[in-house]
Amino acid sequence: MSSTLKKIELILWFKCNCRCAFCVVDAETARQSMTTAEAVRHMGRARKEGASAVDFGGGEPTLRDDLAALVRAAAAFGYSDIGVKSNGLMFCYPEYVETLRRAGADRFSVSVWGDCPSVHDALCRTPGAFEKMEMGIKNVVDSGGDPEAEVLLTVGSVPRLGRIVGAFADIGVKRFRFWLYSLFGADSRFPELLPTLTDAGAAISRTSSSFASRGLIFSTSHVPPCFLRARGVYAPIADEGLRIITPGGAFAAERSPFEAGVKTRRCAGCSHADRCGGVRHEYLQRFSDAEITPI
Repeated sequence: MSSTLKKIELILWFKCNCRCAFCVVDAETARQSMTTAEAVRHMGRARKEGASAVDFGGGEPTLRDDLAALVRAAAAFGYSDIGVKSNGLMFCYPEYVETLRRAGADRFSVSVWGDCPSVHDALCRTPGAFEKMEMGIKNVVDSGGDPEAEVLLTVGSVPRLGRIVGAFADIGVKRFRFWLYSLFGADSRFPELLPTLTDAGAAISRTSSSFASRGLIFSTSHVPPCFLRARGVYAPIADEGLRIITPGGAFAAERSPFEAGVKTRRCAGCSHADRCGGVRHEYLQRFSDAEITPI
């Protein structure tokens, strides 16, 4: 576990109203679920250990009837930072967003696969998903909530990154987090979707430069500093002090297969070696470490 616990993410269950082509959830995992009482106990225990932030995730947490109650419980425990990680479809109902806001939710992290229906809906395999998600983000903004776009970096989204950021910045999103497509688990069915770190880093750097005057906040824990010309964008997951709690157990976020990286001999002498989380093992298997250049 992280030495200093700052935040927890509760994976309440794995049910979802999208059918993303690269989803890693199988039939057995989909049956796992955390009860309301278990979620409350986890929050109480983590709060006593010093956690001040909590995210509700999944699967899709907005499909649960107890989500608002869990948000209220988090507020009652004294969590000062309460977030919901979602595909954003349910946020298209303004009254639902207001219910979560009144309960105490302030951050709303929304998965973004593209800047238009033809890209986003094709990956989540849910017609109308982009339109609902976009409307949902607008409702979050109108409610006074803080939306964050969690942008998946694929071979399709990387060339369009500037357009993606521009489209969502125009409707009020100020924070963008970039996640590199993973070949872990079921994602390995579509290895062709994984972009190179060189391309991903260049796109992030170009986008950061293009929107420098708009006060947007960009971050990634998946693209190491040696691929980023933009300063202040790399944010190692270990710094978050995040514990992920699932129906089956708990672990520090940096030990997640989606986060845990390795350093190769090409990393030797890099000025960021102590802070960098490295490159995911399956990425190196596909592309090798030839791109890595220490800084």
